[in-house]
Amino acid sequence: MLNMINNIFNILIISMPYTSTHKRQTRKKIIQSASKLFSQKGFDQVSINDLMTDAGLTRGAFYNHFNDKSSLYSEAIIYAALKSPLRESFRGRESDDSLQALLDGYLSQGHVRQESIPCPLAFLVTDVSHRNPQVRSTYTQVYRNMIKLLTRLNFEKALPSRETLMAVTAMMVGAVAMSRALDDETIVDELLAACRTAGATMLEGNS
Repeated sequence: MLNMINNIFNILIISMPYTSTHKRQTRKKIIQSASKLFSQKGFDQVSINDLMTDAGLTRGAFYNHFNDKSSLYSEAIIYAALKSPLRESFRGRESDDSLQALLDGYLSQGHVRQESIPCPLAFLVTDVSHRNPQVRSTYTQVYRNMIKLLTRLNFEKALPSRETLMAVTAMMVGAVAMSRALDDETIVDELLAACRTAGATMLEGNS
């Protein structure tokens, strides 16, 4: 009788629907794994099995949260953008040193080596160009937000023009993307330092 009761209890537990909290946590695990793996290997080299294994979940759980891998890719881009060095540089420090904090954090060896969640603009720039309209639209919106974020900096002079902001962001993204391809750390250090200096000069208008 005791065994029968235990069996019935186990069946009830297994059949109970997951709570909304559990679903959110599971979804977040998948997105975190996707953000990491896509930035490391690119979309085509990461399978759904790879994603779910990294998240510590079964493949079947994937389709409870996402229609396909492209849908997940879009959400992973947004997640990475919110956790990137660019955002972290602004967290609680929109002060006079925010410009230097931004440039130092983004244009750093640590960012290039993925010591934190990397900026998807730099790490996925070539990969996204081959993806579907949904993914490219998400990437474009993240770039728009990067420009908006720069307008929150404390500048010594007037806010730089939109053309200047676009030029600086392109330089930042390009410098990190290029640094990932270089195999000479000395050159990488020089490149990142040069872009930090040039970025500060362009944004402050001290040329």
